Parts: sequence; structure tokens; C-alpha cells
Amino acid sequence: MATDVLTAAADELYALVPEEFTAARNTRAKDAKAAGDRELGDLIGALRKPSPAAWIVNQLVRRHPDELDELHDLGEELRDAQASGDGKALTSIGAERRRLLSALLRQAIELADAADRSPSRAVLDEVEQTLIAATVDEAAASALATGRLVRSLQAVGFEPVELDGAVAGEASAAPQTTRRSARAARPERPTKRGGGGTATDDERRAEREQAERDAKAERDRAAREQAEADLRDATERAEAAQRALAEAEDQLQAAEWNADELRDERHDLEARLKELRSEIAEAERDEREAERVCAKAAVAVDRARDDVEAAEAALAALD
Repeated sequence: MATDVLTAAADELYALVPEEFTAARNTRAKDAKAAGDRELGDLIGALRKPSPAAWIVNQLVRRHPDELDELHDLGEELRDAQASGDGKALTSIGAERRRLLSALLRQAIELADAADRSPSRAVLDEVEQTLIAATVDEAAASALATGRLVRSLQAVGFEPVELDGAVAGEASAAPQTTRRSARAARPERPTKRGGGGTATDDERRAEREQAERDAKAERDRAAREQAEADLRDATERAEAAQRALAEAEDQLQAAEWNADELRDERHDLEARLKELRSEIAEAERDEREAERVCAKAAVAVDRARDDVEAAEAALAALD
């Protein structure tokens, strides 16, 4: 029962965007402990935030179940064809897988962009490798179908995929959705060669090598498309930057002209200030000279008044 509750909690947590994961996980762990289930609280608290690629794949499982069902069925057919050594079927299934992977990668980009989490080329490579792993190994397909991947998956040839620590909660429990098989919508491919013969070891090796080349070609094509998109984005940013630079240069030129005019005005004012200082110095000299003359005249007036008073006194004495 605890495992079921843990899986249900993980289903909800791994549907969230990574930025919300930690806080929601901690709240659920705290609530479980507060309800008296410390073991469940510890298990929930130990759930790890999904890697960027794992988060995108988990969203694909939830948002595009039909395409993931089709990928699952392609994986079954691919493994059947590999087991029977049917090179013609391997080639046909490989082409269909490339088409479906390309569509899923476009949907992955759309989902990430809608959440403001534009994926890097490296993240998209991990998404693609995880989807490929689900077609190579049935256990990997089941892990992917849970929608609770913690990390990306990697297939090496047709060897079992390493799943240790890849899934949160019960690895065999898929989300509560009814899986609709896409196989019924497609005709079954023959698993034997015409004439009833089986493939030789050399033929099977060649077919595996061809499948690997096809997968590499698909990765190269996706990388080229991403590089072209990156180039377009970079070109647009460069053009916007060039326009901004042109505007800045216009503003700089206007500022330089204004600064030149102000410098010229300052030069004129400094020259005028020099002239004014000279004129002020001369006026101050004239002022001091006038003050000296005025003082001398005042002394002369005082003396003349004294002479007048003395003359008047002498005249009065004669009377």
C-alpha cells in the first residue's frame, strides 16, 4: 500500500515543471510524516528532481500518449524483426521509427518552449536516445511509459538498457491512462524472409549496422535542423543588435555634436571671462584712484572751510 501511495505521489510530482518539484515534494513528505507515516514521508522526500531530458519525456508521455503508443508498438515489431533476422522489416521499421522520432522531437521542443524551457541540443539528444532505448528494450519501454523518469536512458545496440535509479516509484506502474495500441491500425509486417529462409549472421550484422547508421543519420538530421534553427535565431539577434548599434551610433553622433557646441561655447565664455577680469582689474584701479582723489578733495574742502572761518573771525574783530 505504501508503494501505491508513493507511486501516486510521484505521478503528480513528475507532472510538474522542475521549478515546482522540490517545494511540492517537500510539502508532500512533510504531510505524510505529520499523518504518522514517517517511512512514506522519507520515501517521498528521497524522490529526485527529473533531469531536463527526463522531464521532457515525462511530458511527452502525458501529452502525446498516442504517439508514445505507436513508438511502443514499433519497438515490439523492431525486436521481433531483430530476433527473426528480417532485414526487410528492420529497414521498413527503422524508417518509420525515424519519422516518429522526428515528430516526437518537434513535439518535445514545443512542450519545452511552452514552459519557457527551450532545450539545448544536448538535452534533445538525450530525449532522442531515451525514445530509441524504449524501442530496443521492453523494460525500458515500460519505464518510459510510467511518466516518472528521473534520468534519460541509453541503449547500446540491442542490449538491455540500464534502468537502475531511472524511475521514481513503482517501475511497472504506468500512469492511470488506458493504453491504445497503434499496432492494430497498421498491417503486420512479415517476420520471415521470402522463401522461408532466415537471415545469416552476416546479414543480421549488416542489418544492425544499417539500423545504427540510420539512427546516426536521424540524429545528424535533427542536429542539422537544430543548428539551422540556432543560426536563424543568431542571425535575427545579430540583425537586432546591428539596428541597436546604428541607433546608438546616431545618438553618439548627436551627443558629440552637442558636446562640441558646448565646448565652443565654454571657450568663448572663458575668453570673455578673461576679458572681464582685465576690465574689472582696470575698473578697480580707477575706483581706487577716484577714492584717493575724493579723499584729497575732502581734505582741501575742510581746509578751505577752516580758512573761511578764520577770515570771518578776523573781520569780526575789526568791527
